[in-house]
Amino acid sequence: MSNLRVAKIIALIFEVVLAIPILGGSIVIMSGYSALGVAFIIHLVVFILALKMHGAKLGSIFGMVTSLIAWIPGIGWLFHTITAIVYAVEVLTRKE
Repeated sequence: MSNLRVAKIIALIFEVVLAIPILGGSIVIMSGYSALGVAFIIHLVVFILALKMHGAKLGSIFGMVTSLIAWIPGIGWLFHTITAIVYAVEVLTRKE
């Protein structure tokens, strides 16, 4: 399993947890919104790995955008869910 695939699985799990209603919002708020900063760094690392390995970048791009706007209630949940779905599709369909 490649480093890129492992990084995408980690990002996927992180996004799934943050997409769980109430739990994800509680994690973000109780962390003082630093969970969104950690998420941004995770997605940035995935993006850099994808660039180096010529892999799919859409999940990491969605993730970085999500990390920047997820402080908005409702919108954050929606974007975390979309990002998790995009990562899931990339992990399940691509051979990276």
